[in-house]
Amino acid sequence: MAFLLESAGRYLLLTGDTANHFVASLQKPDWGVSFDMDKGAAASSRKRIFAMLAVEKMPFIGYHMPHPSVGFVEPLEAGFRFVPASYQFLI
Repeated sequence: MAFLLESAGRYLLLTGDTANHFVASLQKPDWGVSFDMDKGAAASSRKRIFAMLAVEKMPFIGYHMPHPSVGFVEPLEAGFRFVPASYQFLI
């Protein structure tokens, strides 16, 4: 499940269980998990979504991503890697 948000020409993708692990699911998008009802469709969706995020350099929020749960995807060998967004509080 994923929701694409847009405001003033800027985009953010909210993902649910697109990736069940922030390393394994991205580096090995063909690997399934027991929760994938259709393993082929799940792998295809992961690859399509992660490729889109990497090409568009679009930020996303992922349910299973480490703190701060928002970041970007970069290509890595045959898969991808999660790059957390840095943040700075203004005080």
